[in-house]
Amino acid sequence: MSSPEHAESTESTSPPDAVDPPAAPPLVPDLAALEARLGVAFHDRALLLRAVTHHTVCPETAQRDSYDTLEFLGDALIGAYVVERIYRLYGEDDEGVMTALKSEVVSRRALARIGMALGLMDFIRVDLASLRTFNQRSRESLCADVIEALVGAIHLDQGREAAEAFVAREILPIIPQMKATLKDHNPKGLLQERAQRLLGVAPHYERLATEGPANDLRYTVGVYVGERQLAQGVAPSVKEAGQAAARAALRMLDDEQGLGEEGATTTPGAPGAPGAPEADVTVSVVGAVDTFSVQDATPPV
Repeated sequence: MSSPEHAESTESTSPPDAVDPPAAPPLVPDLAALEARLGVAFHDRALLLRAVTHHTVCPETAQRDSYDTLEFLGDALIGAYVVERIYRLYGEDDEGVMTALKSEVVSRRALARIGMALGLMDFIRVDLASLRTFNQRSRESLCADVIEALVGAIHLDQGREAAEAFVAREILPIIPQMKATLKDHNPKGLLQERAQRLLGVAPHYERLATEGPANDLRYTVGVYVGERQLAQGVAPSVKEAGQAAARAALRMLDDEQGLGEEGATTTPGAPGAPGAPEADVTVSVVGAVDTFSVQDATPPV
């Protein structure tokens, strides 16, 4: 995973995102308190300390003393445990659906939420002065990195069973929730799987228009299979417009398969679901093109 100072370098001019930096953690955090949060007692606490140490704290000895290589190990381990659980739970699904689900479960967004819930920011050692900016996304990036590093550290310190138990306790429980909201979280991945299965070709996306003043741009993105346009999406960013187009295309494919209103299901909390917050969303169908316009999109967490 990219380091926060690199990931955030392009956002230094975004005051709305900025947050006050936290009080610097002590040179050596309370490792006993961290063990209590994790439910793991380390044999080698030096390994635990390394798992929460960002390379800005030890630039000259980062490979040995920072969490970078532990993060690499933990990323691979988490992926393996998640894939196994997905296969056991949803082995009858298509490979594309399982792949999309795995991508969501191990995403930075999902791991960051787990790390924030564990309160890992209280223990992460990072030299904030070395970061180009520090905001909420920086916090989330650090927490996601450290979750992976901790899994790697637990594996090295106590073996596979302990690492797998930690992942099973803290990460695997989100799989059913992610499965239930897969269309909302990863519409492009789900559309790719369905288009390849139904139409035999992967979709591609094209930016069609950019409109509005510089401080309020609106992007229109079309999604195509071959020369056929399935849908368009309009949103404040190209990424969100592509996601909107994919959602609209999924709706259109549902209709073409005869699912319509009866076969369609609405995810709790999604726009249009009972009890969901109102969103300014318009959908219009013109011929074979379903246009999904997000008028007030919220940036992804």
